[in-house]
Amino acid sequence: GLDAREWDEAAYRRGILRERDLSCRTLFRAVFYDQRDEPDPDVLLAAASSDGSLASFSLSSCIASSASAHAAPQPAAAALVDPVCIVQAHSGPVYDAKFYNDPIQPLLFSCGDDGHIRGWRWHEMQSCLLPLSLQGDHVEPILDLVNPQHEGPWGARSPIPENNAIAISKQDGSLFAAAGDACAYCWDVVCIYLRKVASVK
Repeated sequence: GLDAREWDEAAYRRGILRERDLSCRTLFRAVFYDQRDEPDPDVLLAAASSDGSLASFSLSSCIASSASAHAAPQPAAAALVDPVCIVQAHSGPVYDAKFYNDPIQPLLFSCGDDGHIRGWRWHEMQSCLLPLSLQGDHVEPILDLVNPQHEGPWGARSPIPENNAIAISKQDGSLFAAAGDACAYCWDVVCIYLRKVASVK
């Protein structure tokens, strides 16, 4: 028989809520990163979801898992593949993600409902050694940009507008954001990144 004294009610509730979140989670954006300079490249995928998470997947692992599932006598409806890394990137849905292809330090930018644009070191998201149960807050963004608030009558401040989409200029590295206040904002990523590195030193 089972020993009821070992029962963890809080963990059971968390598990039920987690399964419910996963069943109704929406994928808003998926972007591919191809490591062409690597001797044995694997195409990696970054996925932005409605629960505020940002996850990286190995495409070869996804294909292998799908092939093994379909090889079974009664294949499942869908093959579930664990991410290489998962980060709780935003406090609301993540609407878009784009790669900043710096040859030395590639970054993955994400934006969402909380009005933040965050830059993540891609190498940290593709080589995480922690088990999935310990992931979430283990990676810190290298950049955290916040949309400006507008001043209204009597000095009232507007809410921070959400970011619905981002784009990166390959010519000068600028980042453009389409925000919910009907404005587009341009960020100089190189300047901000260099200032961040200088302040850390």
